[in-house]
Amino acid sequence: MEALVAQVVALSNPNDLSQLQTTLKNSDTTFTQNYQHIAPALQALDPVQHSLGFAYFLHHLGRGNLHLPDVAFIDNATRFFTVCQAGQIQLAPDILCSAARKYKEHLIAANTPRQGILPLRAALRALQPTREVLTPLHADFFQLCLLSKCYNAAVPVLADDIFDVAPQQTSCTPTDLFLYCYYGGMLCIGRKQHARALELLLQAITAPAVAGNAIVAAAYKKYVLVCLIHAGQMLPLPKFTSSCVRQVIESDARPYNKLAAAYASRNPEKLRQIANKHTAVFTADNNLGLVRQVVASLTVCSIQRLTQTFLTLSLTDIAANAGLSGAEEAEARILRMVAAGQIHAKIDGRTGMVRFADETWAASGAAASSSSFSAAGGGSLWDSAGGVAALDGRMRQVLELGKRLQQAHEMVSQDRAYQSKVTARERSKWDLGAAVGGAGGGLAGALGVPGAAAGSFAAWWIGPSSFVMNAAVVEQGGMGLRTNMRCVP
Repeated sequence: MEALVAQVVALSNPNDLSQLQTTLKNSDTTFTQNYQHIAPALQALDPVQHSLGFAYFLHHLGRGNLHLPDVAFIDNATRFFTVCQAGQIQLAPDILCSAARKYKEHLIAANTPRQGILPLRAALRALQPTREVLTPLHADFFQLCLLSKCYNAAVPVLADDIFDVAPQQTSCTPTDLFLYCYYGGMLCIGRKQHARALELLLQAITAPAVAGNAIVAAAYKKYVLVCLIHAGQMLPLPKFTSSCVRQVIESDARPYNKLAAAYASRNPEKLRQIANKHTAVFTADNNLGLVRQVVASLTVCSIQRLTQTFLTLSLTDIAANAGLSGAEEAEARILRMVAAGQIHAKIDGRTGMVRFADETWAASGAAASSSSFSAAGGGSLWDSAGGVAALDGRMRQVLELGKRLQQAHEMVSQDRAYQSKVTARERSKWDLGAAVGGAGGGLAGALGVPGAAAGSFAAWWIGPSSFVMNAAVVEQGGMGLRTNMRCVP
């Protein structure tokens, strides 16, 4: 073991890292035979200068029969992940992720998940080639944030737009993608960012799959509940959702689909009955809190629907339409909704009339009271410099996404495997057309393609761009592009 430590110290420079990695890969026997000396050897290594060797030592230490939780292992891992050097650990992403996973298990066993948030976030950043690449550490980091209820600690990572996974560089797997979307969606739910939560959960549900899994089923259950809370209705799944996924959610999520159907009926009593009937299922899925929010949101949704129909309405009529006890409860509910930005309205305390305002009115800085609530300034949202800057930022994001889609299109179109598939498919269509339509018109003539032989019709019909994005996902094993790019037919 002393000789191996000496090699790590001697070879931990940029010119000898490849030789060091080869040495460490071939040292499994040494680690196994000298397992009891691994922990003392870590004290002789510097986690910054010897990051590659430290990662291997920590990995083999975690693979042993350590009792959960092991305080010494947690301390060594915390010290390492906080300061590890990116240029070295990126040479062995699988080793780093294995050690990080053991670190997470020890923290959970010690009931101290908060201790690992900053170290894992630092390791995540060190492992990422760029901020746009997904790593296996994303899911582990999100899980610790959830267990410690430190939702805000995940904000910088959640704010990153993930466009690539680079499995060769990060050892990322499809399970890591599913967990990233699921845990990320849960964090957004905890922060009341329901729109972002829906986006992440939908990516997990619609990711290419040949078989259903428990993560997708759990993501769909939360997707249903967040849809009802945020949109007031069940948003249908895209057509490109895998059939195997549809089968799983239809069999495992029947109580949730029944809850969505009851919500669509706009009958509060029926909704409560369905919620009470399946309380055991919702509790077992840890979704009872969200179900209660769904039941409460029906009133909010009913009032929001009134704003689409009426400009002015009395508090008494609002209470009757929303199923509230009276005008006082309706007034209190409207004030809360205005404060939350869910609607824009003014209440006349003398007459008990509510005037619904346009949604583009600025609501920030508004003052509320029991008698009146109005939007400050009363102007359009786009009259302010902040509104124009926000619009400009969104336009820039759209343009950037368009460029990325074009780059992805060009990358896939030039891929040899994709071109061979297109060529083979065109050839099969040509052969089929020639057999059916003969040398001249055949099928092409029947469909009104002028002057086209069957073979040329096949080339016209297939259209190389008609399945570019879907082929891109298939070529990369479902991991090559950001999930929402798959929606391009």
